[in-house]
Amino acid sequence: MTDWFLPAGGPGSPDEWCFQTVTTADIKIYADYQSYYDRLAGLMSQAKENCDVFLAGWAFTVHMVLTEKFGILGLVDCLQGALGRKARIRLMLTRSHSWSDNAKEVADAIKAKVSEAVIDDQLHPDTSFHQKAAFFKLDSSAHLFVGGMDVALGRRTDPGWFDVQAEIIGTGAHLGRKTLEERWESIKLPLGGLSSTQQSLPPGSGDAHRVQFVRTYPPFPTDTTNWKRTYAKNGEHTYYGLLSKAIGAATESIYIEEQFFQTMGAAPSRTNPTGGSSPRERSDLPDLPRSLDDLLQDAISRGVKLVVISNNRGGAANPPLRDTLVQTLKGGANPPVLLQVPSAKKFMHSKVWIFDDHTDDAFVVIGSANLWQPSLTSTGLFAEGEFGVGFTSKVDGTSLGFEKVSFALALRIKLWERLRQDQDPTYTWPRDKSATLDDEIKELRKPIGGADPFTVMA
Repeated sequence: MTDWFLPAGGPGSPDEWCFQTVTTADIKIYADYQSYYDRLAGLMSQAKENCDVFLAGWAFTVHMVLTEKFGILGLVDCLQGALGRKARIRLMLTRSHSWSDNAKEVADAIKAKVSEAVIDDQLHPDTSFHQKAAFFKLDSSAHLFVGGMDVALGRRTDPGWFDVQAEIIGTGAHLGRKTLEERWESIKLPLGGLSSTQQSLPPGSGDAHRVQFVRTYPPFPTDTTNWKRTYAKNGEHTYYGLLSKAIGAATESIYIEEQFFQTMGAAPSRTNPTGGSSPRERSDLPDLPRSLDDLLQDAISRGVKLVVISNNRGGAANPPLRDTLVQTLKGGANPPVLLQVPSAKKFMHSKVWIFDDHTDDAFVVIGSANLWQPSLTSTGLFAEGEFGVGFTSKVDGTSLGFEKVSFALALRIKLWERLRQDQDPTYTWPRDKSATLDDEIKELRKPIGGADPFTVMA
């Protein structure tokens, strides 16, 4: 079996937990915002005394309709309902930015009696915590959500966004929680004085999947006045490290569903000079770090089929850097399939990587990091704070609507089906387990209304 995961940290080191892999009972996938919001509302309705609800976001809207599945319920209604049942509710947002007045949202939350609502601004002033996550500890279950979905207005309609959020259920949720608690404890002292990152995980409740959580953090800036934060002083690039390892290990295929898809620039350095100090041996990086651009080019040259779906060129943060990456990857005997969704349709906001999904040894990474420099490395500019999960699966794709194929393949087909359904709501993907990747690419691009539903990156 392929060794997809980053190696374990040094025994007894303070950040040993950051590199831990654990088995977990279940993973659910949400490929549209409404199903995710409905799930959040459903879990909040179960939260009561001795339960914990912890929401972390880059953008947030306290006063929004969260669900109509259980009647028309606003997010604040769901939060106040859980508070009334004596659940603990926490909200942690990054500093305000052009997309979200988070200071106002925190103030609104406090007015609504969500007293444990904070701004975490302990990053370089030019960047932000881009993490989008939620944790629920209920009476008999634990749930950790991670991916590209914020709980905010403007995501569902007019025309809405393509996005993906993973729900980790079981022991893996408790491991993922530690990333959120580490941030929280840099603002608020841990209850009882013992850091949640150092607490033992509860016994496992199933082994359907194996998970590892990864992050990006820039090194500390020169001025850290009033900071309480101590973690990742010299930065952390486990997100980049995991993607690097997975690209290098892939033997058949790589699918990327991605917002920006542009060159990431230079790989992070093991001495990580930008804004940091005291270079140290870095377990979060390969011995010889290389850019993901180069690693993808290597994968193509050894016969791995690369398929990418992103926004059109204008949707990239820096369109010339999209051009550079496309030209780097094009050509040769194994050309990649580089597609763009129509600009008049939904905005592509996903951050998903799927590796070797036609094998029994597939791997998936879902999180908040885009394929561009600020999500992956602090070389040149300070990185954003990112959070993601990589996982393998023993179970097939039955829960995703495609039995007797890998969980990863069923996930990709689910994502491709909803891309076509955006242009043809009556469409259903023909789930044929004997189909090859080439067959599936042909189905993906089958004309709708006489035209290819995608454009090709030039």
